[in-house]
Amino acid sequence: MSGDNPTGSWENRRKHKRKYMLFKIPAYDAKTRRFLGLVQDITEGGVQLFGVQVDAGSTVTIIIQASDYIKSSTPLHFDAICRWTTRENPHGYFISGFEIVTISEEAKKSLARLMEFVALG
Repeated sequence: MSGDNPTGSWENRRKHKRKYMLFKIPAYDAKTRRFLGLVQDITEGGVQLFGVQVDAGSTVTIIIQASDYIKSSTPLHFDAICRWTTRENPHGYFISGFEIVTISEEAKKSLARLMEFVALG
């Protein structure tokens, strides 16, 4: 499949550079308060969560519990669509990739601060 990607790797094709988390920060569905997973990596355009199965194509409002790391007047939340999900192993957790589709200006600033303080890359 390397012929399908002339730039060499998926990382080179991304719009935003991934930041890998130094700390495991939980993420929840804002409507159901259901735990979705722990943030593994984050970009300006999306997040990857390690946790429960989420149906690809579904849209959720994600709340990231970032208050221990950044100061903000509101929780970090945004609407995101699940672009893919896969199981780590036959008995393991799921890994899901989400693309941010709606985010407020304040949440964008909080996301940028979170990426600056708790991520590598």
